[in-house]
Order: sequence, then C-alpha cells, then structure tokens
Amino acid sequence: MRDCGIREISGHAFDALTYMKKLGLSYNNITSVKSQWFVELISLEQLDLSYNHIESIESTVFEKLRGLKLLDVRENRLTCLEPVQLAPMAGIEKFRFSGNPLTFRCRGTLTLWLQDLGINYKTEQRGVENWLDSILWLCAADDGKVADSEVLMKECVILNLFNQLRTGLTTAESFPLSIPQECIYARNELTRCVATDNRRGREVTTNGHVVRKLLRQLRESKSTV
Repeated sequence: MRDCGIREISGHAFDALTYMKKLGLSYNNITSVKSQWFVELISLEQLDLSYNHIESIESTVFEKLRGLKLLDVRENRLTCLEPVQLAPMAGIEKFRFSGNPLTFRCRGTLTLWLQDLGINYKTEQRGVENWLDSILWLCAADDGKVADSEVLMKECVILNLFNQLRTGLTTAESFPLSIPQECIYARNELTRCVATDNRRGREVTTNGHVVRKLLRQLRESKSTV
C-alpha cells in the first residue's frame, strides 16, 4: 500500500491478515499510528511507515508487535520515541528513524539503548550519526541533570562542537605549518564572518548562526589548502 494517499486507517482494517509478515505503508499521509491496527497481526516481522507525516505513535502499539524484526519510521515528524515504548519488541534487529526531528535528549537516550542492545539503527550517513550520538552520550553521562534537560543537552552539544572546531583550527594536521599565510587569511576571514552578517549588516546573535558560519568557513578554508 505504498504511495496510495492513505490518511486514515479503520481500527480493524488488518484483522483478517493474521499470517501477514510484511506491511508497507510508506509514502502516504498518515499522521498518527493506532495500536488497534495491529491487534491481529501476530505474525508481522517487518513494518514500513517511512515517508509519512506521523507525529505520534500510541504508547501501546509495540505491545502488539512483539515479533517485529524490522521497523522503519524514517522521514516523519516524530520528536521522541522512548525506549520503554519500544521494549516489547524483544526480537527487533533493525530500526530506521532518520529524518525525524528528534530532540537531543530523546535521541541520546534512544540511541544509547539501541547501542546497548546491539540493535542496528545506523543508515548510510554513519559518520554524522556516530559523531552526534557520541557527543549526546558523553553529555548525558557527565551529568544526570543534563540528560534530563533539552536546553542543557543543546548547550552541551554546542560546547563540544566549539571545542572540536578549536582543536581543528590549532592542529597542524588541519592547517599544515608550511602555509602560514593561508592560515592567517583564513583566520581573518573567519573573524569577520562571525562578527557580522555581511549581507544585512547585522550582528550575529545566535549560537546556531555562529556555528553554521564557523563550519562553512572552516570547510572553505581547508578546501583551498
């Protein structure tokens, strides 16, 4: 039932499909997932809900899907999936959730739980995922208060990012000593870039804006070396 424009599913739509092992509902317009859909799907092993508009999944959904091995909820609008919610799927082997606006707090808790259980959750962007998740785990491990606060988690990630940028800017491997003039030019450009929004003449006031500019300037500077 891929790309069928589905928005709503009646509560007993799948009741006669007791032996079905795969269910694909990707590329539709589903906004919420109800536990009643899966009451009779006791043999289901693969569920694909990717590329919908899902904002919520009822907390009891996965109690009906204890035999599930593959769950795909990529490219939806989920902000959180708690481990306690997923725990009933004792046999889950692969879980795909990229493309959802998960909070830092939620992603850190979720990915650490998946990692501990050996559940495959990584996609083709392994470098990005490993980097972000490692920082989230580090932030959560350092202080329990940070782990429970989205604001503190964001601050911790930003601080770690700045530390890594500072290390990159001062490491010989990042900017070889044989090109000091290029380094000086890049430093001056970076300072001006961070200090002022050249297009509108406004001062940069947000951490996110500064980080974005730092990353862009660092990438451009290194590409010219």
